[in-house]
Amino acid sequence: MVEPVEHRYDPLAVIAKVSSIVEQAELQELIEVTIEAAVDLTGARYGALGVTNEHGRLVAFHHKGLTANEAGRIGDEPSGRGVLGDISSHGVSVRTDDITSHAAYTGIPDHHPEISSFLGVPITAGGKTFGNLYVTNRDDPFAEDDEVVMASLAVAAGAGINAIRMSHELRDRALVEDRARIARDVHDSIIQSLFAVGLGLQSQAQKSDDPEVQASLYASSSAVDAAIGDLRRLIHDLHEDVATRASLSEEVDALVMRLSSPHEIPVDVAFRGDVPALGDELLDDVLQIIREATSNALRHAGATSVRVAIVVDERSMYMTISDDGEGFDVPATSDGLGLANMRTRAKRAGGELDIVSSESGTLVEARIPVVAR
Repeated sequence: MVEPVEHRYDPLAVIAKVSSIVEQAELQELIEVTIEAAVDLTGARYGALGVTNEHGRLVAFHHKGLTANEAGRIGDEPSGRGVLGDISSHGVSVRTDDITSHAAYTGIPDHHPEISSFLGVPITAGGKTFGNLYVTNRDDPFAEDDEVVMASLAVAAGAGINAIRMSHELRDRALVEDRARIARDVHDSIIQSLFAVGLGLQSQAQKSDDPEVQASLYASSSAVDAAIGDLRRLIHDLHEDVATRASLSEEVDALVMRLSSPHEIPVDVAFRGDVPALGDELLDDVLQIIREATSNALRHAGATSVRVAIVVDERSMYMTISDDGEGFDVPATSDGLGLANMRTRAKRAGGELDIVSSESGTLVEARIPVVAR
């Protein structure tokens, strides 16, 4: 007969710790709060959070429970092999009363305190492995309810990390959009007004019979022209900065990550050719087409996979967004699912867009010229 598991956790205390994690606005603070929550809730002697790269190697290691002297005496930090490697690479939890008996155990760094009981869980953010969270050395063995609580903290950390990343991306995007908007406002409002003032001054100078008045008016007109020249250079600099920062590949990667994070459908993104830096208006059109098509595939197609491909040659950029879903009747849905918006965007960019759908999936294909029109 299996004895019932004794649940030692106050649900309100767990909720409070989870809330404190997802409330963090900076990554370093989130990591520290997560480790502290793990140690406090489980009663473990030590806690740590390791951040891994795409190859599973630890690139950052944060810990709690070691004194400054203990931490200073330890040699190299963990590299992500052994038990920690199992957690990150396989996305599985590890719970053991004696870590030295685990099949993946490879030892601990020199001068590290002895480790006995161990409980570690993976952390994922945006569908990708971020690292691992673990606690060690408690007087009594870790149990099933400890693992559940640690998994809850890991989920909260992953959600918080993803939110912080998205917030930073949106802030960057907002800054780019603000610079583009300022450039448009300067051109459409201020420069046009100054140009009208300059014409008015020249007209008044031509009508005047007083040489001194004429000279003064022409001097004022020249000053206005000089101001217009300065503002045009400002606009040029703003647009150059927008084009430099608004890399198409970076924008598409960030967009796809945001769209796919709520779904369990893999989205493959591929680029071929020299992807150009686009101006803000053309970039917006391209991203909106990708946004509409990818969102439709993820939300409505019943697909198991989605692919976004961008191929660039010397004259045009070809975009395809395809899925293996159930398809739909394109003519009957011409005004729905944002199809009209995609066609309008492609046309405004000087290109064309075609949609082919069948029972085996849907293909959205757009050709956009990337040379000056």
